[in-house]
Amino acid sequence: MKILIVDDSSLIQKMVSGMLVDLGYECESAENGRVAVDMLAEGNLYDLILLDWNMPELNGPGFLDEIKAKGLNKSPVVMMTTENSMDHIQTALGKGASEYIMKPFTPDILDEKIKYVFESAA
Repeated sequence: MKILIVDDSSLIQKMVSGMLVDLGYECESAENGRVAVDMLAEGNLYDLILLDWNMPELNGPGFLDEIKAKGLNKSPVVMMTTENSMDHIQTALGKGASEYIMKPFTPDILDEKIKYVFESAA
């Protein structure tokens, strides 16, 4: 399974990438939503996208709007963020995110969330 991590923090990218590799997943990273949109537009395919909310150039909600408008992604998107208000969660889910995970999280929580997303889709 190939997962795209979209987060402007290189530390978060490395931490989440390490968790995913240890869990047996393949992953790539993008430093913001604009870069991730470009990666999808180039034809890169991912089984799952882990998306941060707060990023420069194009934030998480903007990314969700843009990929929907351009028809670029059919993969589930999990928001991974410190934004934990009900308004933020409803906004993300309303824009097409499949799930929401709060930072910080452990490898076990991440693995459970990924499995839950795919079990729910089945």
